[in-house]
Amino acid sequence: MIEKVETKADIDVRACLDAHYSFALVAGAGSGKTTSLIEALERVRDQEGKQLRQNGQRVACITFTKRAVQIIATRLGFDQLYVVSTLHSFLWEQISHFHSDIREALRLGRLPALIQKEREKDDGGNSRTVKEARVKAVRYEQELAALDSVATFKYDDARWGDYSVGRLGHDDVIEIAAYLFEHNATFRRIAGLRFPYIFVDEAQDTFPGIVAGLNRVCENEGLPIVGYFGDPWQQIYDGSAGDFAPPANGKHITKTENFRCSESVIRLLNAFRGDVEQYAAGENKGREGSVRFRLVQTEKPEMPRNRYSDAQISRALGQMDAALAGWGWADREDVIKLFLANQMIARRMGFTELNRLFSGEYASSRAEEAFEAGEHLLLKPLTSIVYPLIKAQEINNSRAIIDILRRNSPAFAVDGINATNTLKSMVDTSVGLVGQLSNLWKSGTIGDVLRFCADKQIIAVSNNLQGHLVRAPRKEAYDEAVYSLDKGDWLADALFGMTTEEIVPYTSFIARNSAYSTQHGVKGEEYNKVMVVYDDVEAAWNHYNFSKTLTPLTAGKPTDGQHSRGQRLAYVSFSRALEDLRVLFFTADPTAARQELIDKRLVTSEQIEVVTSA
Repeated sequence: MIEKVETKADIDVRACLDAHYSFALVAGAGSGKTTSLIEALERVRDQEGKQLRQNGQRVACITFTKRAVQIIATRLGFDQLYVVSTLHSFLWEQISHFHSDIREALRLGRLPALIQKEREKDDGGNSRTVKEARVKAVRYEQELAALDSVATFKYDDARWGDYSVGRLGHDDVIEIAAYLFEHNATFRRIAGLRFPYIFVDEAQDTFPGIVAGLNRVCENEGLPIVGYFGDPWQQIYDGSAGDFAPPANGKHITKTENFRCSESVIRLLNAFRGDVEQYAAGENKGREGSVRFRLVQTEKPEMPRNRYSDAQISRALGQMDAALAGWGWADREDVIKLFLANQMIARRMGFTELNRLFSGEYASSRAEEAFEAGEHLLLKPLTSIVYPLIKAQEINNSRAIIDILRRNSPAFAVDGINATNTLKSMVDTSVGLVGQLSNLWKSGTIGDVLRFCADKQIIAVSNNLQGHLVRAPRKEAYDEAVYSLDKGDWLADALFGMTTEEIVPYTSFIARNSAYSTQHGVKGEEYNKVMVVYDDVEAAWNHYNFSKTLTPLTAGKPTDGQHSRGQRLAYVSFSRALEDLRVLFFTADPTAARQELIDKRLVTSEQIEVVTSA
């Protein structure tokens, strides 16, 4: 637990609040950033809360995840003075009543930009990418022409919108708000009057247009002010702001304490980044901990597209087991193992075929991202409703069954088909229904289970899912050049033909009920013992190359994008360790890589070992 210690950075933030100056606090990993944020929010309440309430004004706190919203709101006692919200929710609340302004932003900003983006991909050829771009450009032009017939707009939980019917997606909300902040002075003035204080948590993960927009709202001296809390080195998502700064008259503040990591881990973090030098503070002061690197000779990939064969994946996992044994961590339950991608996690946990399907030729990049996040529309009903029902049935927990159904199932809603039943009748009905479902779970396919659940109204069925459930399977052989825009049909058909066996470990993985995670998936977390696995072949990503990022003299120079992304993701991964950090690094030349890491002063010779063969 982070010890509450007032730091120089906290004193500087308080001075900015009292003098009504905007600011940007850069706080390295483990610095107690959230504590600084909460204290700033409480300071405003203590000093000006009464006046703000009388004026009908509120304090905005924008953060990145729903989980962070819950944590911050809880620590503030759910005080209605504060609007604690994710970025998308906050922005939609600000723009949702301005339908004519939304239309203007779409007509003059968003849709022309989308059309231009697709037209720039058209080189006159007939490649799949060019064909898709032409189709998209025509569709956007048609939607642009249809805007005048749209009376109102709504925000759907989807990445992309359907503008001809007034449906906006995640990216649209960001771009529309950024446009209005830039071009609409009335919109800026209303935002500033409603929220004299706007705090942005995880500022590196917001978007450049939103940072610029909020700075415009708060560009003059005095209220409103904006306060940013974040760390550019913990920005790991493309498209987000990364670097951030307050308005021109604002103050830059750096927080250098580290209340999380041991001394050994902090020394590695300081050697890795040069802009902030942290020191151990609070209860972890003097806690040495340990850092060890193990370099392993990587194998030349045996499969097409520079991928490992199944046998090579098994041998790589064997190297991981050997490393854990060598470090004395083989049987410990407090070790988190961080991989670059899901492939090895899926192999170890038992959802290999599911992972292969959602990273294969039928999966779009959006489908793969949704799979990794546990949000894919074909899988979420299984992981969030169906499997919990199966688990409850296995232990004869009828109360859990009825609770799950009441929360999620149309048939058991207050206006559902069972609404007039007595409680006993409803329990009997639910237990009997889930008994049938359990039998089907064991003997049927995923398609059988989903169709049963849709027919019995156990799950709410989206239009997309319904379309896949009722149509006939695609009989044509999949041809990327012909069917690329409809590849989701083949994805659904393949999934519906699988058994439910792999849903169980996949559910455990996305619920974080395992000792495995991707390195992206642990941002914001902390663990006593952390093992990081770097294997560029296993990851099969062009965005990252850790051999080149960590040892460019040995492996070759990375691209600028690979370098910046790799540095930040490595920093986030290393800084998860409270006590001990272990790095298993697959490289083509372990001996040379070892010397380069030592020469860069990332580790000492005693902290690094080489394994040249399996």
